[in-house]
Amino acid sequence: MARPREFDPDEAMDKAMGLFWDVGYEEASLTELLAAMEITKGSFYKAFQDKQSIYLASLDRYNDKVISGTVAYLGNPAEGSGRARILGLFGKVARAVELDGDRLGCFLCNALIDKAAEGGEAEGKLQAMVHRLESAFYKALQDDGQLNARDARETARGVLSAYFGLRVLGRSGLSKEMAADCIRQVEWLLERGGRAGQTA
Repeated sequence: MARPREFDPDEAMDKAMGLFWDVGYEEASLTELLAAMEITKGSFYKAFQDKQSIYLASLDRYNDKVISGTVAYLGNPAEGSGRARILGLFGKVARAVELDGDRLGCFLCNALIDKAAEGGEAEGKLQAMVHRLESAFYKALQDDGQLNARDARETARGVLSAYFGLRVLGRSGLSKEMAADCIRQVEWLLERGGRAGQTA
């Protein structure tokens, strides 16, 4: 008769990701990880090599659960034009800040400034997520057919910077007015890009 699992791996991973998301790699001690995941040290070392390995697994989980969802939304023509999809995403973030506080912000944004991102496998995973988002914004802009490849790429990078800014400000207690200003800046960026494409 097979032994039952000592813990649910998916549930434990979500809890580990939540701790890293909240306090960062350096501040998340092994003791805090065990408490958050509700597992014993023995169970932890049966499933993971060390704190670094579970941090890397948390980045993969965020990529699969959150970044993939954002990329899918931006690439879905059923959600409207590319411009509408981009503004829709910003609107979702702004509403989350207004309704829920969104004080965790974006795990990717938080992780990019964490010491764990300084080289190695973690940096590679984080950069890959950044490129996935940039490419998703680029594809949404290309879908509208108004921009050449260069202008679409430049606009996508500007939108990505604004997106990260909105998520970081959300963590710091972004006001409703500031969120609206940020979205207006994105609208201006998209309109500017569209005009550039028409005159190219």
